Amino acid sequence: MFKQFKFSLVLPLSAALLWGCSSGEDLYAPAEVPEIENRFSPDTLWSDSVGGVGDFYSSLSPAFAAGTVYAAGRDGDVYAIESADGDKIWHTDLDDEDENDGRRSARLSGGVSAYAGKVAVGSENGYIYVLNAIDGSLLWKAYVGSEVVSKPAFSRSADKVFVYDSRGRLTAFDLTAGKELWVSGESTSGLRLRSQADPIAVGDEYVVLGQSSGRISVIAQDSGAIVNQITVSESGGANSLERIRDVSSTPLLLGDTLYTTSYNGGYAAYSFALQNFVTRLGYNSSKAPALDDSSLVIVEDDGHVVCINRADNSERWSVNNLYYRNLCAPVIYGDYVVVGDFEGYLYFISLANGSIDCIYDLDSSGIYTAPLQADGHLYVQSRDGSLYCLHYDPRGSARAKELALQQAQDYAGVGVSLARPGVGSTGIYAPDDLSYEELMARRQSILRMAAAAEAQQRAVAAQRRAYEQRRAEYEARMKAIEEAERERVSGFGLMPGVKSDAADTASPVQPEPPAQDSGSVQAPVPEAASNSAAQQDSKDTEPSDAAGSHEKAAGFGL
Repeated sequence: MFKQFKFSLVLPLSAALLWGCSSGEDLYAPAEVPEIENRFSPDTLWSDSVGGVGDFYSSLSPAFAAGTVYAAGRDGDVYAIESADGDKIWHTDLDDEDENDGRRSARLSGGVSAYAGKVAVGSENGYIYVLNAIDGSLLWKAYVGSEVVSKPAFSRSADKVFVYDSRGRLTAFDLTAGKELWVSGESTSGLRLRSQADPIAVGDEYVVLGQSSGRISVIAQDSGAIVNQITVSESGGANSLERIRDVSSTPLLLGDTLYTTSYNGGYAAYSFALQNFVTRLGYNSSKAPALDDSSLVIVEDDGHVVCINRADNSERWSVNNLYYRNLCAPVIYGDYVVVGDFEGYLYFISLANGSIDCIYDLDSSGIYTAPLQADGHLYVQSRDGSLYCLHYDPRGSARAKELALQQAQDYAGVGVSLARPGVGSTGIYAPDDLSYEELMARRQSILRMAAAAEAQQRAVAAQRRAYEQRRAEYEARMKAIEEAERERVSGFGLMPGVKSDAADTASPVQPEPPAQDSGSVQAPVPEAASNSAAQQDSKDTEPSDAAGSHEKAAGFGL
C-alpha cells in the first residue's frame, strides 16, 4: 500500500538520519495522501537533471546567486543553470579528482553554497571544493578530516569560508588561498542525528552553529574561540535514543533574536540583547522553521505542521493528516506554506487558515530537502536529481516576502554583541583535540582581538568624555545668555527675575534721581532703570494722590 522509504522513522525520526544507522524498516506507517480537490496547480517553468543521490541520505540542495542556480549530484557533477530558462551554463565533474579514485564516487553531500563569485560544496569523502562561479573551474580543495553533510558558509566580506563536518568541528579556510585558519566547535562521539545544521555567518564577526549537544555555539570568526553557548535542550532520557537532543535545524537570526528548533528539545527564541530566552514552546523538530513578518511555521518530526503567530506565540492552525510522511523543512512562498514528502508530493498549505489547497505530484523519487525560494520562484531538487523551477504567485507577494526576509538576515546582529557578557580572552573553552601549539596560537589571536576591542572601548570612552565636556561648555554658555536676557528684560512685566518694590526699598543704595529743568518737559525714564528712581521722581513732581497711583502701578509695565 505504501512505498518503502529509505529513511525510516525512529521515535519518530528516520533511522537513516542517525549516525551509523541504515535500517529500512518502517516503525510507523505513513498517513495516506489526503484526498482534496486542488484549487490551483503551480506552473513548471522548466526542469533538468543534475544528478541524484540514489538510496543514500543526502542534504544536497541548490543555491541561487545573481540569476543563476547552482546544483550538484552525489557522483560529483556540479552545474550552473540560467534561472530564466533552465539552460546549463557550465558543468564540472569533481569525480575526476585524484582523491576520489577508488571511492564509489565523489560522494557530494554537503549542499551547495554560492556567494561573491564562488561556489562551495562538501563531500562524504571529507573534502571541501571551491569553484569559480563564472566558468566552474576548481579554485582549490582541502581535506577537512571527516564527512561534510551541511552547506558551507561565507563571511560577509568573502575572505573566509566555514565548513562543518560530521564530527561536530567547524573549520575556517582562507577563501582566496584555501589555507586552513582554525578549527573549533564540539567534537562528539555519542549517538546523534545524521543531519546537521548549516553554519550561519553573521557579518565578519561571528558564526552561529547548532550542535549535537543540544546547544548553539557562537564562534568568533577571527580566532575560532567559542564566545557564547546557548543550551536549547538539556540531555536526558533512559537510553541513547531518548538522550538525543541535536540542534540539527539551521538557526535563523533576525535582528537580535535567534529562532531555532531541536530534536526532542522544542522550539526556542533567544534574545542576545536580553541574553535570555523570550519564547520556549514544545514543538520538537530537526528541521529549520520558516518565518515571515507575522508567522512562524514548524514541521515536527512526526509530520505535524503548525503555524504560530509571532506577536503572541498563539497557535493559529495545525495540519494533522500528514503524519509520518517524512516531510521536508517548510518554506513560506507567498500566501502558502510549501512542504514536500518522501513520495514526491508538494503540499501548498494556506498561510491564513491551514487548508491544503493543492497537492502537486512532482516527482515519485521523493523530496527530502526544503524547496529553495529565489527570484519569486520555487526550485525543488528530488532524490533522482531532477531540478524543477515552479511558480505560483497570483498576488505577487512571494517576491516581496523574499526580499524582506533577505534584508532582515543581511542586517541580523547589527548593533548587538552575540558574545556572552564576561567571557574571557580564550572564550568559553577550547576543543580538546587541539595541540598545544594550536591552542597557544589561538590564545595569541584572541588576545589580539581583545586588545583591539579594548582600544575601541577606550576610543569610545574618549569620545564620550569629549562630548560631555562640549555639552557642559554649551550649557554654561546657554546659562550665561539666559541670565543676561533676564537682566535685559527686567522691569518690563511680571516675570521671573523682575525686581519688586519691596526689594527696591530695602536696597541700601538708592540711585540719584535725574536733574530736572523747570522750563522743559521731563523726558520719560527708561524702564530698565531702577523702579525706585521712578517712584522718587514722581514724589518730587506730582501731587500726593497722583504719587499713590504711580506707586500702585510700579512694576506692572505701565
